[in-house]
Amino acid sequence: MRIKSPLSNLSDTINQVKDSAAQYRDTLQRNEAATRAVLIDPILHALGWDTANTYMVEVEKSFEQTRVDYALYDNNAKVRIVVEAKALGSNLDDRSITINLFKYALTYATQDFFLTDGLIWKHITNFQPNNNDARIVDFGQDDPIDCAAYLVQHLDAAKFWPEEQTIDVLAQRLAQLESTITTLQREVSQLKVPQTTHFTPAESLSRTTGHTPALSTNDTHLFIDLDSVGYITNTNPSLLRLPDGSVLKISKWKDVLVECCKFALRNNENINLPFPDRSGRKVRLFDLVRPPLGISSVQEEYKDQSIYIYTNYDSNNSVANAIHILNQVPESARKMKAGVVYTKK
Repeated sequence: MRIKSPLSNLSDTINQVKDSAAQYRDTLQRNEAATRAVLIDPILHALGWDTANTYMVEVEKSFEQTRVDYALYDNNAKVRIVVEAKALGSNLDDRSITINLFKYALTYATQDFFLTDGLIWKHITNFQPNNNDARIVDFGQDDPIDCAAYLVQHLDAAKFWPEEQTIDVLAQRLAQLESTITTLQREVSQLKVPQTTHFTPAESLSRTTGHTPALSTNDTHLFIDLDSVGYITNTNPSLLRLPDGSVLKISKWKDVLVECCKFALRNNENINLPFPDRSGRKVRLFDLVRPPLGISSVQEEYKDQSIYIYTNYDSNNSVANAIHILNQVPESARKMKAGVVYTKK
């Protein structure tokens, strides 16, 4: 059995990109978007950059009168690297490209740039208007291992997102299992009371946790509206208030997303499936097909069919998508704004 290192995995991806470039050359030379999807995105993904996570990668970031194709953020919300993409075979020495990037460098104090047509990656540091001192990595000419080593050294997401890199498949499965257990506990406890009984938020929480909490209906000041929580990295949620006033005990930001999704599914019978997440591009928040192994999800029943809630988000994107799905809830089912109680770690 061959044991593959991250370097060899990236090397394999580079070889696949080379094959794709040869196979689809005519199309890729005419189409920048296709070049990005077929040649560039796979490299970024192999280096740990999730292009569907807008807190990690902002695609087509605009500034002044121009834009860049990829702005790569660190876990402190600072742009650390800019990647500018062009169609396969484009002239990466075009002066107009350099002028646009220099404007970006002045505006955002970013000094690390990659220009690429999918096969050639031109790396510029310490950016200056007439700086031609750049390292060229050429997938077509250079050894794939050498190319992979350079990109890992300078473009690896683990340098900027150390916590994200520690989340492996086992941890994702554990999070999914914990969410499932929480749901089952709540459903079992609800069987002990008549369906016509109405509960205050505190009573709803008591049914879920099995004990009487200190929270009362007068403690609404403890909750922060979900659409006002701001940047929540390195925080822990403890309570979630749904739009119908019920209060749930939670422990993870993914629980916020899952419970808001379930609330939307209970209160809207007309959600079109598959349903995209808030970015509206690649990721489906609700899908009829289970995500690939290693991508966390929660299975639910909706209109007599199994659907899968995509949960492979960080804390900030979990909340953003919770707000997104609650917009699908009819006004008649909303008595108040969804809210949350959370503390710093």
